[in-house]
Amino acid sequence: MANSNSRAASGARLLGDDVQHLIVWYHVLRTQQVGATVVDLAVEAAGAGNVDDMTLRHAGGQREYWQIKASVNASTPLNEEWLFEKEKDKQSLLQRLYASWVKLSQELGPRPNIVLATTKAIEATDQVLAARATTDARIVETLRQGTGLLATARTRWADHLGVSEAELLYFLDHFEIRHAQSEKEWREKVRDAAIGARVRVDDSAIALGVQCVRDWVKAPRQRFSPGDLSRIIGSLEICSTESSGLLVIQALEGNPRAQVASHAIDWVELLAGDEPRTRRRFSAPLLARPLVLEDLTTSRERLRAAGIRTLEVDGPMRLPMWFAVGAHFGSTAGFIVGAQARDGMWWSSVSPNSQADLTISSVQDPSVAVGRPWAVSVSFAVDIAEEVESFLEASLPDVHHVRARVPHPGRAALSGLAHAQAVIFQLREELRVLRRQLKPPEVHLFLAMPAACALLLGHAWDRMPPTWTYWDLGEPGEYEAALRVAA
Repeated sequence: MANSNSRAASGARLLGDDVQHLIVWYHVLRTQQVGATVVDLAVEAAGAGNVDDMTLRHAGGQREYWQIKASVNASTPLNEEWLFEKEKDKQSLLQRLYASWVKLSQELGPRPNIVLATTKAIEATDQVLAARATTDARIVETLRQGTGLLATARTRWADHLGVSEAELLYFLDHFEIRHAQSEKEWREKVRDAAIGARVRVDDSAIALGVQCVRDWVKAPRQRFSPGDLSRIIGSLEICSTESSGLLVIQALEGNPRAQVASHAIDWVELLAGDEPRTRRRFSAPLLARPLVLEDLTTSRERLRAAGIRTLEVDGPMRLPMWFAVGAHFGSTAGFIVGAQARDGMWWSSVSPNSQADLTISSVQDPSVAVGRPWAVSVSFAVDIAEEVESFLEASLPDVHHVRARVPHPGRAALSGLAHAQAVIFQLREELRVLRRQLKPPEVHLFLAMPAACALLLGHAWDRMPPTWTYWDLGEPGEYEAALRVAA
């Protein structure tokens, strides 16, 4: 009886080819992004031994050689046994990769990096791979620092390669395993890279790129410079007619999309906390705030110089940062922004519907609020008015509290993008009317809403007083000033 987890030989071969071609096309697109370091790319490169599926040479001289293995059998996970397995008198996969590394090092000079890409997932019980100590696709630190069973494994791996433990670790310093990414996931990575390269992201454009790679595999081996690849992409007629891009801002933790973004910013080190859940404020606000504003200004200048006007924004970050990004890439700056929401992408270019059901009120007599700063609490996801009021009484007693609230704050409070746009524009217009009457010198803004909504609110926040956004510190009534937006 056939194993239901196994593919026919032809199906397995097609899967492997598809994954290889997608990975190559992904790296082709990455050569077209601002700041790319690859100076040439080759497929089935001559003299690369068992790691010839793709080779990359970077501007600093570093070389990468890729061996791509698509999973053909769900019953064989990525584990030591798979790496050590020998067929008849052949070397194991790990032995072949090591032999290629030695050969390339002897022939071409500085030690290259060897990358094994596989759709297989690491077996959770594997002593070495499941315990890998780093998140950068390397296992060397696991074995270098391991004791007990890991020390025994280090000896076992060295014996398998017939080398000393020092030589094993030297090899592993240059060895990466990119694992557990399926064909579907590589297609998504291709789409992300296409945005940064200003190439179409539709299935037909991807199919043309993959076919191009197939043709390279069949043709005599050759190398391509970024300029060559730009001309090839142009000949395929898949360049995007829209000036769109991807901005990734990493504040709570890293985001793999940063590698393929039109522009990426890393603010993780600016926030206090050891993991995403606890990163709720700047560790050094006086130092962090000007750096954030400088980074946003630089990114706006670079994206504008690249002709990008439609911008997808991705995080992860807290609401004050989403708002600040929207404000810096606002409508008056000529940008359209969007972000992923629960029901799809939310774009600032979408018109509002008629559901402007926001209630805006104050418990104080407006006549005594003239010339006083405002605190505006915006309750979409949860009603925060009372918590904000408690904070204001203790920390900002002189401000005039304006409360904005949808009828039933909660996860389903906004029916969709058009409703979100309706309440955003309603809030802005009613606050503008109040501003003419009360003339507040500044606004203190407290938000409880989806991240995409905060981005769109910032995008629409023009002709308003200078605005301070606030961190929610995770405890009732506890807030802290985050960023000042000169709207």
